[in-house]
Amino acid sequence: MEQTEVTKQDIDEIQPQALDFVKESNRICEKHSSESLPVLLSTIPQTMETLPFNACDYRCERCLATERCAVFQDLSDRGARNFALGRDSDGLDAALRDVGDIFNETRDMLAEKAAEFGIDLDEFAAAGPRDIFEEAKKDPLYVSAFDFTMQVRNFLKTAEPIMLLAGQDFLEDIMWHHTVVSAKVFRAIGSEDDPEIRFDAVNSAAVAMNSLAICIMAFDALAPLYPMLEWECKRLSGKSLELKQYISSRFKPGS
Repeated sequence: MEQTEVTKQDIDEIQPQALDFVKESNRICEKHSSESLPVLLSTIPQTMETLPFNACDYRCERCLATERCAVFQDLSDRGARNFALGRDSDGLDAALRDVGDIFNETRDMLAEKAAEFGIDLDEFAAAGPRDIFEEAKKDPLYVSAFDFTMQVRNFLKTAEPIMLLAGQDFLEDIMWHHTVVSAKVFRAIGSEDDPEIRFDAVNSAAVAMNSLAICIMAFDALAPLYPMLEWECKRLSGKSLELKQYISSRFKPGS
């Protein structure tokens, strides 16, 4: 798979498109809670950087930005290649095979770049995991994000058994995006202090914020549909907004 070099100039050029990226994703839920959309969009940093692979929440079937998404293009190309080779693209075996291919491609790409820059990967392996990721687990922002994920998980245990057709889409949004939040926040914190990959931190934070926006709209939509869940939906909607603002205040381009 061909790799594209990303330069500082590339980042500067795509910054004006960042708000559009988040707006497009939020429009997926516009029909759910149109009155909330302007308020939510007003909290989004106006210059959030976006880059293809780490600006993706992998919810392709609900995304309006697939035409310019490198992840979607890669998955489409992989599916076409599987078809041409007579291989299945669906099912657990196909998924494990594709994941193995992706890891092999990533390993080869890292080895090629390491050789190009004179980096000995064996030294990194011998050094063990980076301490920064252990520190990230203790970071107050990650603790808040992880706590959010756990609280939503408990909510889902109550909501899923009583969910009818009305509201099922909203529940599926929450089921998907509540895990994206803590995962992307963890990645953002782990990339935060290295100037060379600061863009990765900002992009990962932007995806977490986008997932929180979708969770807010879903909670707001479920509240009037299920009175027995209303209080908890409103509470988690408020917590989502607080966490979204917390992330926004910490991760800004150029900060």
